[in-house]
Amino acid sequence: MILCVGGTPAVQRTMRFASLRAGEVNRASEVQVTASGKVVNAARVVTTLGGRAVVATFLGGDAGRFVARELAAEEVVHDAVWVEDDAPTRTCVTLLPDGGPVTELVEEAPPVSEGDIAALEAAVTGRLPEAKVLCLTGSVPPGVPDDAYARFVRAARDAGVPALVDAQGPLLRSSLAARPFLVKPNLQEASAALGLDPGEDPEAEALAAVDALVGSGARWALVSMGASGSVLGEAAGGRWIVEPPRVEARNPIGSGDSLAAGLLLAVARGASVPDAAAYGTACAAANALTITAGVVDPEAVDALARRVRLAPLRNRR
Repeated sequence: MILCVGGTPAVQRTMRFASLRAGEVNRASEVQVTASGKVVNAARVVTTLGGRAVVATFLGGDAGRFVARELAAEEVVHDAVWVEDDAPTRTCVTLLPDGGPVTELVEEAPPVSEGDIAALEAAVTGRLPEAKVLCLTGSVPPGVPDDAYARFVRAARDAGVPALVDAQGPLLRSSLAARPFLVKPNLQEASAALGLDPGEDPEAEALAAVDALVGSGARWALVSMGASGSVLGEAAGGRWIVEPPRVEARNPIGSGDSLAAGLLLAVARGASVPDAAAYGTACAAANALTITAGVVDPEAVDALARRVRLAPLRNRR
């Protein structure tokens, strides 16, 4: 079982347009409404690929009940903490003009109480004994302390469960001291969290970020450069470049979540971390082929996995 924990699920409204013009009336040619947010996306991909996922998160209001119904319909087990004030789960909107850039309208999550936080911690610790791996992903709502993921990493380590952290800012920085199994920020998130100066060579910058992340406590670090691929590194010294196949992306939103899901599923099935990162990269590419976030076609994943390039960069000790 892959335990997926995150604080900011969402109702996702994806709207397609023939074109999109600011300041004018724009009529959508297609609208899809799904359960989403990083934690939901990751769990859905795990389930689609034949794994078992459990979601632990906050839900509230009619929007939260919609997310719960969607998870149940997709046979994704969820331990929902229904927030004390029943504040509605957020709604986010993706605008997809044909041939144009994707625009994401993100609603911030409502705050949660100390009782809500305690309930989530109880749900996570109660599930850890049956978990193969732990996925800590996305932001947390106001009220949740910055060391929340670090506490979960420590609890997972005590239970013998490897933990992946896909977060940014204080959540990422504090988790490093807890020595997570793997951290997976993108290049911008890693640079901001670590205070690294941006350079003109993304691969060199990603490599520097990987060095800093494993030097700060992570056993493995995977730093994404978007369509250019990722740099993977381990504390023992190995470094790899993971290059995705070229695809005609329809909607890249959720690709990072799909990468985390595929990587953890492969690790849970016994793959090495480099091979698991390659499989996760295929999942990310497959997600970009779909119109909605956190959706992959297993046949597309298998086909794309054969086109991922995994190559060593160098070894350090």
